[in-house]
Amino acid sequence: MRLRQPEKGYRYNTDSILLYRFASQKRLSGSLLDVGCGCGIVGLLLARDFGVSLVGVDIQEEMVSFAVQNGALNGIEARFFAADFRKFDIGEKFDAIVCNPPFYSAKTTASADMSLKLARYASALPIDDLLRGCGRALKSDGDLFFCYDAAQSATALKALDDARWRVRSMQFAHKESQSSARLVFIRAKKTAIRATEILPPFILRDEKGVNADIRSIGKKAGTQCVA
Repeated sequence: MRLRQPEKGYRYNTDSILLYRFASQKRLSGSLLDVGCGCGIVGLLLARDFGVSLVGVDIQEEMVSFAVQNGALNGIEARFFAADFRKFDIGEKFDAIVCNPPFYSAKTTASADMSLKLARYASALPIDDLLRGCGRALKSDGDLFFCYDAAQSATALKALDDARWRVRSMQFAHKESQSSARLVFIRAKKTAIRATEILPPFILRDEKGVNADIRSIGKKAGTQCVA
């Protein structure tokens, strides 16, 4: 997949590819909403693989412009909107939602770059607001896939419980096998679930460099930045 994105500011990274892989473990169908879509990478990859009807929303007009270009560049029909998700409503409900939300704490020194502030810091879209919006936009038996800072897992799980979401599965990502988890990927539903499945972790690097499984995921995604 060929992708255009800004030279400076927020650019997609391994987190996006892993979120794509995590969501791909369920066979998607119907409609998909990509919240905080950025240049469109995650939603476009899933639309390419599963043929879902894609809608993306991002608060940054520049990123939406890149997402529109990337849909056209790869021959994927999609609709992208520049809007604050907290106020977003196009009168549709979706079969699945995917989101790589901003999750850095306000205690972290924020970047001076406004694009990075909006993409990375939780104040731009607090998790309670994210879940409230997803609850409005998701069909009753739909799936929400998102990633979050592993160190703030308790915050994410409490927010989900308070909003009466049920966690279907979780998967952690570690830089190395002996390092602490860096990210957690969560699949949640509004319908009742008997138990939460903890999936084998993503291990990014081993003694040979980039882990073979991670290389395989990157190869399947097949992303390439173009001018």
